[in-house]
Amino acid sequence: MFSKETKMLQRSISFSNMALSSCLLLPGDATVISSSWDNNVYFYSIAFGRCQDTLMGHDDAVSKICWHDNRLYSASWDSTVKVWSGVPAEMTGTRRHQFDMLAELEHDVSVDTISLNAASTLLVSGTREGTVTIWDLTTATVLHQIPCHSGIVCDTAFSPDSRHVLSTGEDGGLNVIDVQTGTLISSMTSDEPQRCFIWDGNTVLSGSQSGELLVWDLLGGKISEKIQGHKGAVTCIWMNEQCSSIITGGKDRQIMFWKLQY
Repeated sequence: MFSKETKMLQRSISFSNMALSSCLLLPGDATVISSSWDNNVYFYSIAFGRCQDTLMGHDDAVSKICWHDNRLYSASWDSTVKVWSGVPAEMTGTRRHQFDMLAELEHDVSVDTISLNAASTLLVSGTREGTVTIWDLTTATVLHQIPCHSGIVCDTAFSPDSRHVLSTGEDGGLNVIDVQTGTLISSMTSDEPQRCFIWDGNTVLSGSQSGELLVWDLLGGKISEKIQGHKGAVTCIWMNEQCSSIITGGKDRQIMFWKLQY
């Protein structure tokens, strides 16, 4: 855990002897959830300073987790995405061992990334073989399946209005998909894998394998700017709601704070 104000490490804890694939802070800022390549999801209490519970819900590495309205969504290399309920929004001092699985979304191959729309009614998943799938969470059924990358789908996200899905891949491609029809409406390429991204509906900022940040102009269909950042792959990226501050993490073990200038 780092302090944004002091830029200093505040706390460090080890959950597993394998890599942690993703983490998120629950509403209330009291609990951090981390997924791991050891097949587990860990619940860490900031107040108590320890791991308070472990969800052992997959048969292979957990690649990505999402949270919305007291529901946990976990993607795994065991070719499933699982939806869990019964997890309290704020963990108390007691441990909780009962996690109720509401749905299991089955895939043919490993799932590497997932994302929810704003209303948490749709989920998009990306697989190791390059397929993007849009799911209706109310019925746990597939709406569209689009094979649009040659290789791993690294990241996916819905547009703010939930009308489009954007995906980036190991093939360096950036694709825009129409949610209603499942049609690939735009496809752009770069010279290297794009590991992660953020977007506001028009402009995309992606983190590349080499450490560069790329600014994509979706309307113009081109890369408008390249910004040198990390000395290794950009592995995660975050932007505040005001779209004024950005934080990136990289394989060079650096966390970088960026200020947007228009």
